[in-house]
Amino acid sequence: MPENKIQSINPTSEEVLKEFDLLTDDQLEQKVKKAQDTYTKFKGTSFEERSKYMKRVAELLEHKAEEYGKTITLEIGRPIQQGISEPKKCAKWANWYAENAEKLLKERSVDPGEAGKTALVVHEPLGVLLQIAPFNYPFLQCLRFLSACIMAGNVALIRHSHNTMMSAFLIESLFKEAGFPEGVVQVILASKDQISRLIADDRIMGVTLTGSVKAGKNVAKQAGENLKPTVMELGGSDAYIICEDVDLDEVIPECVKGRTVNNGQSCTSAKRFIVLKGIYDQFCDKLVQKMNELKMGDPMKEETELGPLARRDLRDNVHETTQKAVKEGARLLTGGKIPNRKGFFYPATVLADVTPDNTAFKEEIFGPVASVLKADNEMHAIELCNASQYGLGGGVFTKDEKKGEQIARKMNVGLAFVNRIVTSSPQYPFGGVKASGYGRECGEEGILEWVNTKSLIIK
Repeated sequence: MPENKIQSINPTSEEVLKEFDLLTDDQLEQKVKKAQDTYTKFKGTSFEERSKYMKRVAELLEHKAEEYGKTITLEIGRPIQQGISEPKKCAKWANWYAENAEKLLKERSVDPGEAGKTALVVHEPLGVLLQIAPFNYPFLQCLRFLSACIMAGNVALIRHSHNTMMSAFLIESLFKEAGFPEGVVQVILASKDQISRLIADDRIMGVTLTGSVKAGKNVAKQAGENLKPTVMELGGSDAYIICEDVDLDEVIPECVKGRTVNNGQSCTSAKRFIVLKGIYDQFCDKLVQKMNELKMGDPMKEETELGPLARRDLRDNVHETTQKAVKEGARLLTGGKIPNRKGFFYPATVLADVTPDNTAFKEEIFGPVASVLKADNEMHAIELCNASQYGLGGGVFTKDEKKGEQIARKMNVGLAFVNRIVTSSPQYPFGGVKASGYGRECGEEGILEWVNTKSLIIK
């Protein structure tokens, strides 16, 4: 394939869905100029006008959920019902920021600390922002950013993952159809070198990336050298502490869902299960049973619960990491073998007796592989949770809600859940600590990332 072309490949059939041409430098310059020109006019629009268009975005996401969902499933292999649910979930972000942005960014008076002065805090848009988006939630990752970014008065360039460009262009068309000016959201098919130059461009006022730790470090370094604000939503190895008082028949299905939703390709997947020793063997037996019951197959069929991974290299990496973990002492209870079939499939897999020095503990396995650890007591479980380089999400299962809250508060993560798997919502901030990145999406914090908070003092 020529260097200036990229392909969207169906991970189920391994067939090429569509080819795209990378932008030339001149074409990229035209898009940046268009974004800047659009911003000059768009920043002066009222919240009422932006809200009207954003609510239309939400309506279209609901109305076209099946169309968008099928494209998601074709490009990344997510089971069709999960694919259709993604655009519907995106509508919640569009509606929430449409209804709340004006209130969140309302200017306020503060005590100037000196007679004869007035002090105001005002919020102004930054300008043209760059999003580097991942493949795993091709609509949601964009809408979480765009809903806040645009309602604040900014415009955006989206560099989407190259295997989900069909989804990317649907998003661009979505905002045009909703009534936003054409240059408010533009997709750019850019090379790594072009992105580096774009980050250094004075017209780009901020960068957000969702992706690997390595990618985050590279982009953050380039942005830092050019003093650009960034939000980094990186990897995760979410731990779930399973206390001895739980009903395993209730907890296990939630654990299986947490590990295998989106075929296990989620930064907030339940990757490490830290189980108190009194129920450890029982937990392992029941987890294996439920993982083995999952129906793996064509993601376009409604009964399918586990589809292929999004790309061959991703599947191969999951397998290699799993094999390495077993060589290092983890016990393979089920799965762990590449099936003899077309498509980038990988079975639901369980690794037991994982320890902190094992690859399955230290690295993020981006596929349906559950790692199970034994904890001597609850304090030991918290220590194991926090021993990871990551700190995105995590949770605890217990019948004692007060104890669950106490444990969750001690988890060194950005999102801590009690008695359910981690999810995102427009109402509360989303993001992590340590190698999981910095900055926040969603909630009030998510929109404040993309404004200039200005102090205005009048004598």
